[in-house]
Amino acid sequence: MNEFPMMFPYSQEEFWDKMTKVVEKVVEAKLTTLGTQTPVTLLPEKALLKAAEVCTIFQVSKPTLYEWLKQNKIASFKIRSRRYFARQDIEAIIRQNSSSPKNLNRHLLQS
Repeated sequence: MNEFPMMFPYSQEEFWDKMTKVVEKVVEAKLTTLGTQTPVTLLPEKALLKAAEVCTIFQVSKPTLYEWLKQNKIASFKIRSRRYFARQDIEAIIRQNSSSPKNLNRHLLQS
């Protein structure tokens, strides 16, 4: 490494050792956090989902999905004559219950 002046009370080697330890801690914490999150692999990679796609994700029929809408268990909005669901809302519901879609079904049906 080339020598250059630093405005830290450490030698260059001490500085890089400390930086390496900080980066390792951050990476380890991030990996731990990612390991505890439920992966959402069922969702398509688009911001808006159609009712049929949400039905597939939760493995329910359209009448059940519309019943959840009436009960305010799930949010949606209309664009012209079509109803859409925000992907982030669906992910939040899945993460909040952190279970499989079938178990999530039971939770949504019971509450």
